[in-house]
Amino acid sequence: MPDSPPATTPSHPLTRRRCLLAGGLALAFLTGPAPSGGEKLVFKKNRPRRIIFNDDAYQQRQHLRGSYPVTDEQSFLDARTTGTFGTQVDTYVWCVGNGCQPPWGPWGLKHRAPIHPVLGSSERATNLVVRACHARGMEVWGSLRMNDAHDANCELAETNDPLKAEHPEYLLGQVADRDLPTELVERHLWSAFNFAHADVRQHRLEFIRRNAAAHDFDGYELDFTRFIWNFPQGRERELAPLLTDFVRQVRLLLKGIARQRGRPYLLVVHVMDSPDTSLRLGQDVQTWLAEGLVDVLVVGMGGMPFSLPVHHWKTLAKRYEVPIYVSLHPRGRFPHAANPPAADLWQAWLRGSAAWSWQNGADGMYLFNLFTVQDRWRKPQAVAYAPLRELGEVATLVGKDKLYGIEPVAAAGMFSQGSQAAALPIALDIHERRLALPMGADAGHPGARFKIHALTQGGAADSRVRMRLNHHLLVTKRQGDQWTAEVEAGMFDTGLNHLTIWCNKPLGETSRPILVHEIIVSVHY
Repeated sequence: MPDSPPATTPSHPLTRRRCLLAGGLALAFLTGPAPSGGEKLVFKKNRPRRIIFNDDAYQQRQHLRGSYPVTDEQSFLDARTTGTFGTQVDTYVWCVGNGCQPPWGPWGLKHRAPIHPVLGSSERATNLVVRACHARGMEVWGSLRMNDAHDANCELAETNDPLKAEHPEYLLGQVADRDLPTELVERHLWSAFNFAHADVRQHRLEFIRRNAAAHDFDGYELDFTRFIWNFPQGRERELAPLLTDFVRQVRLLLKGIARQRGRPYLLVVHVMDSPDTSLRLGQDVQTWLAEGLVDVLVVGMGGMPFSLPVHHWKTLAKRYEVPIYVSLHPRGRFPHAANPPAADLWQAWLRGSAAWSWQNGADGMYLFNLFTVQDRWRKPQAVAYAPLRELGEVATLVGKDKLYGIEPVAAAGMFSQGSQAAALPIALDIHERRLALPMGADAGHPGARFKIHALTQGGAADSRVRMRLNHHLLVTKRQGDQWTAEVEAGMFDTGLNHLTIWCNKPLGETSRPILVHEIIVSVHY
């Protein structure tokens, strides 16, 4: 049985409800144990989802056996899945690969690792996860990486889908693009498919047809953030109708499967930071919503959570009664902190990101790559999964340390075309430069203590950085390339604050201007 809701929250969003499915005589559950007698769980698109957990499914492969010693079915499930049970995770998302059969893995054929022998096949591993989650009353979605280009470093014959080597004319670039400078996106996108080709779209559609029908998923996610390019640079908006027609076909396909099995099949899309950045990459999300093609919307690349226009997304999606979920990623490096940084800074960053997202209207959180804290950072699962007990409700975030900030463009990396415009870095002048600084409900908490950290580079020995918060002049202190300021209670407002920052050297009269790379606000209790 799932853990019961805390006694302090009688109106818990996952209170069990049962209803008869018209004409199907199947019981519908929002949570609870799996039904007996062959009955199937049925999940509504607008059901409360506190946390959606994305699993890239790589624990099924032997190359991660050092992190996950899989010896039988239970140890496979324990590797990542069972740790989410009894937390705030209401939906489990299982990555079904990159759209070829069998899924070759993102880094190309050369780096492909076989499935653990005790699992036998990726299909069987998928079914084990689906059954385990359903037994706990958890919704499960399949997630397809629409155009994975992790193989951009590979030879053409070793790319992650045999169709690429068979038809290189279907790609967005050429193998020679591997030698371009790394600051050019053409260097990273050459091995992605060009969806302007009807055969490419059909290739994807046929995989979805087989895969969506083969497993007992409750929903199917088209992940357009892995990677972000589907059309030639500069022609994305022109070709957007082709992608819209593709989404229409997926919608019809899932409806057909839903009719056959007598229960809904949700279509989920994971898109860019804003409607505009999505459209500029060929994803006409507003049309998808207006035509009723999408049941659930996941938004954001994850690198710039405090720049994400959640309120804009919410306003758009609410018009079509579609819930939105904000994609959050763990972050491992914090230049404002001591080296090595405090072990829980990455948790504080996620708390601040979630608090800001809730405040701006998100319907829930979508956790991407959280398991990397375990298999790459070598943290125990109890530590890695701690955010799964906090981020899904506003109440469990109150009174806990957080980080807020103004992210640099570097946070988006090579995916800046899919991310919101970054306010940093900037060069300082003697004139006050105003920046929008986010702050959650912590602003009004009597136990909160605040410090602003401006991470800089350049300047001279006599340079001085000054800051003002909501017209209050702050006292700044220098610590190497970092300038800090303590903030007194009552200076922060909940929402966007006016932070102005400047220096004592005119920009046009110095050979070593001060560059501000990032601004972080630490909240301690």
